[in-house]
Amino acid sequence: MSTKVKTAMDNAQDMIEAGVDTAQQAVARTADRADELMSDSRRAAAEAEASIQAGLRQVRDAVPVHLNRAAHRAEDLARAGIDKARAAGTVVANKAHEVGERTTDYVRQEPAKALLMAAAAGAAATLLVTWAARRRSERY
Repeated sequence: MSTKVKTAMDNAQDMIEAGVDTAQQAVARTADRADELMSDSRRAAAEAEASIQAGLRQVRDAVPVHLNRAAHRAEDLARAGIDKARAAGTVVANKAHEVGERTTDYVRQEPAKALLMAAAAGAAATLLVTWAARRRSERY
């Protein structure tokens, strides 16, 4: 193999590895955001549960006859909300992981296509940035 071909192949491999790294970082950021959303959901559910419990204490003092039924319903709703928040967080995390794996697999199976798509995306981004900068400079 000639030096130019080897250099081109090395450059292509470097670009593919950079693309894989970028995809993995995007997946990691998505998973982190999903974790943040889950934490926010848990916190909101805990706050809602605390608020419901505070309201229930007032109801218990004011209306003892209806307390037991309302308490069970509120607990069921709080549990259902927490379960839904957990399920949603799990779905988001699983989807992010799946997308990351599919991206990695695609890059491994079709490195040339992945490289061309990455180059096209980079070119498109460069054109958009150039266009936006030109429009902005024309306004001022």
